[in-house]
Amino acid sequence: MTTVSDMLSYGLIVTGVGMGMTFIVLIGLAYMLGILKVLSNKGTEKKTEIIKLDDTEEPLQVTEASAEDEGEIVAAIIAALSVFMGSSSNLIVRSVKRVEDNAPVWAKVGRHEQMLNRL
Repeated sequence: MTTVSDMLSYGLIVTGVGMGMTFIVLIGLAYMLGILKVLSNKGTEKKTEIIKLDDTEEPLQVTEASAEDEGEIVAAIIAALSVFMGSSSNLIVRSVKRVEDNAPVWAKVGRHEQMLNRL
């Protein structure tokens, strides 16, 4: 017959061995993933460009487009919409308004880099 203390000690030993094996396997997986990451990055080289901005640059002056240019832009937008929607649609454009882009510079640069990486 086994006593309660023998069963308890056996249970603790099994628990310890199980937890030890789990941690050993997890550590092995972490090292394997690290090796795979190094091997997968071996063929790709990242091109980094350092861009220095001068603080002495004058701010750009915003000039409003002439009415003739806006008319061309509106005509181009209407033409693109009519081609997209098909010639059978009854499309009437009442007005076209510009929307300010309030995105920060880092967001614009990130979008631009994402578009370039897809080419």
